Amino acid sequence: MGNLLADEVLWQSGQSPSRRAKTLTTEELDELRVVLRRAIRSAIKKGGVHTGEIIPFRKADAACPRCGAPMTRGTVGGRTTWWCSREQS
Repeated sequence: MGNLLADEVLWQSGQSPSRRAKTLTTEELDELRVVLRRAIRSAIKKGGVHTGEIIPFRKADAACPRCGAPMTRGTVGGRTTWWCSREQS
């Protein structure tokens, strides 16, 4: 999974990109699966993962389109990621 799709799925599900997978509950894993499938279908329909809801907000001084909190940039597992500083903490 690429950075754009990972950021989109984690933002839609409200999960922190730094959370370890082994700490997710069965319900949270099910939610991630549903959100991932929906995000992939949407990307295919719209022409690519660059069309995701959060993608335009993956930049400095951007705010989360849902809550208005600042977007945060970091590195997780050697990959650059962006997340909502309020909803994905």
